[in-house]
Amino acid sequence: MKILRNIVVLFLASSLFFLTFKYISFLRENISRLEGEKQSLIQEVDRQKTLIERLNTKNTGLKNYLKAANKRLNKSFSDLDREKLKGEELKSQFSLLKAENDALSGEKARLVQENEDMKEKFNSIDELKKAIRALKQRIKVEGNQGFIVKHGQPTSVSKVKIEVTPASDNK
Repeated sequence: MKILRNIVVLFLASSLFFLTFKYISFLRENISRLEGEKQSLIQEVDRQKTLIERLNTKNTGLKNYLKAANKRLNKSFSDLDREKLKGEELKSQFSLLKAENDALSGEKARLVQENEDMKEKFNSIDELKKAIRALKQRIKVEGNQGFIVKHGQPTSVSKVKIEVTPASDNK
Protein backbone atom coordinates (compact mmCIF):
# COMPACT_ATOMS: atom_id res chain seq x y z
CA MET A 1 0.00 0.00 0.00
CA LYS A 2 2.80 2.17 0.26
CA ILE A 3 3.19 1.98 -3.44
CA LEU A 4 -0.40 2.82 -3.99
CA ARG A 5 -0.12 5.62 -1.58
CA ASN A 6 3.00 6.84 -3.33
CA ILE A 7 1.25 6.57 -6.68
CA VAL A 8 -1.74 8.50 -5.36
CA VAL A 9 0.56 11.11 -3.82
CA LEU A 10 2.56 11.24 -7.08
CA PHE A 11 -0.64 11.49 -9.03
CA LEU A 12 -1.97 14.22 -6.73
CA ALA A 13 1.38 16.04 -6.82
CA SER A 14 1.53 15.87 -10.61
CA SER A 15 -2.12 16.97 -10.80
CA LEU A 16 -1.35 19.81 -8.45
CA PHE A 17 1.73 20.73 -10.50
CA PHE A 18 -0.29 20.56 -13.76
CA LEU A 19 -3.16 22.64 -12.30
CA THR A 20 -0.71 25.18 -10.90
CA PHE A 21 1.00 25.42 -14.30
CA LYS A 22 -2.38 25.82 -16.03
CA TYR A 23 -3.45 28.41 -13.47
CA ILE A 24 -0.23 30.37 -13.94
CA SER A 25 -0.68 30.15 -17.72
CA PHE A 26 -4.28 31.33 -17.37
CA LEU A 27 -3.18 34.22 -15.14
CA ARG A 28 -0.47 35.23 -17.65
CA GLU A 29 -3.02 35.25 -20.49
CA ASN A 30 -5.41 37.31 -18.36
CA ILE A 31 -2.60 39.67 -17.38
CA SER A 32 -1.57 40.22 -21.01
CA ARG A 33 -5.20 40.63 -22.06
CA LEU A 34 -5.76 43.08 -19.20
CA GLU A 35 -2.54 44.92 -20.18
CA GLY A 36 -3.91 45.24 -23.73
CA GLU A 37 -7.22 46.50 -22.42
CA LYS A 38 -5.35 48.85 -20.12
CA GLN A 39 -3.39 50.25 -23.09
CA SER A 40 -6.53 50.64 -25.16
CA LEU A 41 -8.27 52.35 -22.24
CA ILE A 42 -5.27 54.64 -21.75
CA GLN A 43 -5.41 55.51 -25.45
CA GLU A 44 -9.16 56.08 -25.20
CA VAL A 45 -8.64 58.33 -22.15
CA ASP A 46 -5.95 60.26 -24.06
CA ARG A 47 -8.31 60.67 -27.02
CA GLN A 48 -11.09 61.82 -24.70
CA LYS A 49 -8.72 64.30 -23.02
CA THR A 50 -7.69 65.65 -26.42
CA LEU A 51 -11.33 65.88 -27.46
CA ILE A 52 -12.22 67.65 -24.20
CA GLU A 53 -9.35 70.11 -24.71
CA ARG A 54 -10.51 70.83 -28.28
CA LEU A 55 -14.10 71.23 -27.09
CA ASN A 56 -12.97 73.52 -24.25
CA THR A 57 -10.98 75.61 -26.73
CA LYS A 58 -13.96 75.76 -29.07
CA ASN A 59 -16.24 76.54 -26.13
CA THR A 60 -13.94 79.40 -25.07
CA GLY A 61 -13.97 80.76 -28.62
CA LEU A 62 -17.75 80.51 -28.75
CA LYS A 63 -18.04 82.24 -25.36
CA ASN A 64 -15.85 85.09 -26.62
CA TYR A 65 -17.91 85.30 -29.82
CA LEU A 66 -21.11 85.29 -27.75
CA LYS A 67 -19.78 88.08 -25.51
CA ALA A 68 -18.83 90.14 -28.56
CA ALA A 69 -22.22 89.46 -30.17
CA ASN A 70 -23.93 90.41 -26.90
CA LYS A 71 -21.97 93.69 -26.80
CA ARG A 72 -22.90 94.42 -30.42
CA LEU A 73 -26.52 93.59 -29.68
CA ASN A 74 -26.56 95.85 -26.61
CA LYS A 75 -24.98 98.64 -28.66
CA SER A 76 -27.59 98.09 -31.38
CA PHE A 77 -30.38 98.30 -28.80
CA SER A 78 -28.96 101.50 -27.32
CA ASP A 79 -28.58 102.91 -30.85
CA LEU A 80 -32.17 101.90 -31.57
CA ASP A 81 -33.39 103.64 -28.40
CA ARG A 82 -31.39 106.75 -29.31
CA GLU A 83 -32.83 106.71 -32.84
CA LYS A 84 -36.36 106.27 -31.43
CA LEU A 85 -35.81 109.37 -29.29
CA LYS A 86 -34.51 111.26 -32.32
CA GLY A 87 -37.52 110.05 -34.32
CA GLU A 88 -39.93 111.25 -31.63
CA GLU A 89 -38.12 114.60 -31.46
CA LEU A 90 -38.25 114.94 -35.25
CA LYS A 91 -41.91 113.96 -35.21
CA SER A 92 -42.70 116.69 -32.70
CA GLN A 93 -40.64 119.19 -34.72
CA PHE A 94 -42.48 118.07 -37.84
CA SER A 95 -45.83 118.60 -36.10
CA LEU A 96 -44.76 122.11 -35.07
CA LEU A 97 -43.51 122.90 -38.56
CA LYS A 98 -46.69 121.53 -40.09
CA ALA A 99 -48.82 123.68 -37.80
CA GLU A 100 -46.65 126.70 -38.65
CA ASN A 101 -46.91 125.84 -42.35
CA ASP A 102 -50.70 125.59 -42.09
CA ALA A 103 -50.83 128.98 -40.34
CA LEU A 104 -48.56 130.52 -42.98
CA SER A 105 -50.66 128.98 -45.76
CA GLY A 106 -53.76 130.56 -44.27
CA GLU A 107 -51.95 133.89 -43.94
CA LYS A 108 -50.74 133.61 -47.54
CA ALA A 109 -54.25 132.88 -48.78
CA ARG A 110 -55.55 135.89 -46.84
CA LEU A 111 -52.81 138.12 -48.25
CA VAL A 112 -53.38 136.86 -51.80
CA GLN A 113 -57.10 137.60 -51.45
CA GLU A 114 -56.33 141.01 -49.98
CA ASN A 115 -53.90 141.68 -52.84
CA GLU A 116 -56.53 140.66 -55.41
CA ASP A 117 -59.07 142.90 -53.68
CA MET A 118 -56.61 145.81 -53.74
CA LYS A 119 -55.79 145.25 -57.41
CA GLU A 120 -59.48 145.20 -58.23
CA LYS A 121 -60.16 148.25 -56.09
CA PHE A 122 -57.29 150.35 -57.45
CA ASN A 123 -57.90 149.52 -61.10
CA SER A 124 -60.54 152.21 -61.28
CA ILE A 125 -59.70 155.93 -61.21
CA ASP A 126 -62.49 156.74 -58.79
CA GLU A 127 -61.20 154.26 -56.24
CA LEU A 128 -57.64 155.66 -56.54
CA LYS A 129 -58.93 159.17 -55.95
CA LYS A 130 -60.83 157.99 -52.87
CA ALA A 131 -57.70 156.28 -51.52
CA ILE A 132 -55.62 159.43 -52.07
CA ARG A 133 -58.23 161.56 -50.30
CA ALA A 134 -58.31 159.11 -47.36
CA LEU A 135 -54.52 159.22 -47.13
CA LYS A 136 -54.48 163.03 -47.16
CA GLN A 137 -57.19 163.06 -44.49
CA ARG A 138 -55.20 160.67 -42.30
CA ILE A 139 -52.10 162.84 -42.64
CA LYS A 140 -54.14 165.90 -41.65
CA VAL A 141 -55.62 164.09 -38.62
CA GLU A 142 -52.29 162.73 -37.46
CA GLY A 143 -50.50 165.98 -38.22
CA ASN A 144 -46.76 166.30 -38.26
CA GLN A 145 -46.57 165.89 -34.49
CA GLY A 146 -43.91 168.58 -34.32
CA PHE A 147 -41.56 166.88 -36.73
CA ILE A 148 -40.30 168.50 -39.89
CA VAL A 149 -38.96 165.17 -41.13
CA LYS A 150 -40.37 161.90 -39.86
CA HIS A 151 -38.88 158.53 -40.90
CA GLY A 152 -36.90 160.21 -43.64
CA GLN A 153 -40.02 161.78 -45.21
CA PRO A 154 -41.01 165.43 -44.97
CA THR A 155 -44.16 165.79 -42.88
CA SER A 156 -45.31 169.01 -44.45
CA VAL A 157 -48.30 168.65 -46.72
CA SER A 158 -47.33 169.06 -50.32
CA LYS A 159 -49.60 168.77 -53.24
CA VAL A 160 -49.17 165.66 -55.28
CA LYS A 161 -50.67 165.33 -58.69
CA ILE A 162 -51.28 161.78 -59.78
CA GLU A 163 -52.35 161.10 -63.31
CA VAL A 164 -53.77 157.73 -64.14
CA THR A 165 -54.07 156.83 -67.78
CA PRO A 166 -55.45 153.56 -68.97
CA ALA A 167 -52.95 151.35 -70.73
CA SER A 168 -53.62 150.71 -74.39
CA ASP A 169 -54.45 147.13 -75.28
CA ASN A 170 -52.09 145.98 -78.03
CA LYS A 171 -53.15 142.46 -78.76
